[in-house]
Amino acid sequence: MAKAEYKMSPNEAMILKIEGVIHGGGVISNFSNDLMLTSQNLVVLVKGTFGGVKSIKTFPVNQIKSFNNQAQAILTKTNGGYPQVEVFFMNGQQENFGLQSKKDATNLISKINQLVTGEDVEVDVATRSAIPGTEIIADALGGTVDAFKGAFGFKSNKSSDSDEKVAGKCSFCGAAITGKKGQVTRCPYCDAEQQL
Repeated sequence: MAKAEYKMSPNEAMILKIEGVIHGGGVISNFSNDLMLTSQNLVVLVKGTFGGVKSIKTFPVNQIKSFNNQAQAILTKTNGGYPQVEVFFMNGQQENFGLQSKKDATNLISKINQLVTGEDVEVDVATRSAIPGTEIIADALGGTVDAFKGAFGFKSNKSSDSDEKVAGKCSFCGAAITGKKGQVTRCPYCDAEQQL
């Protein structure tokens, strides 16, 4: 069986290579794959049990979505708590890449953004938690504690109603969002802005 390897086209350049990557994520996912970012493609070298390359998956860089001059490559976390880069494509496809270090994840996002938009970007960590909905529960519990404080005559830490934190769901993608009541908040998943 011939060894699989990625062959770059004559006008393609290597930008970044990261070893030990989870692609997609699943019950038995591990850091066994390699990820390459070239001037034209995001390439996953899917490795087998004994370390040989089983298959090669390519995702064209020019098909990555951008919004407000920022590539849709977002830093989140895997279910295991590792840094994860979620990349969104124009055809609706989403690819997830679990990495072993936050430095590799932020570097990957920065390089993708440079290729897609031509600009550097400061990577912002999305407020996605390992267990969906924990942010809503935490905010609800905080409100319960404040109610008990008020019932027993203790002062609340909240300065006014305008500073009241509220939680809800994004009206565009359904993701959990939080913010101050009455203010416009940006969804960490789809970047849609809406008033809470």
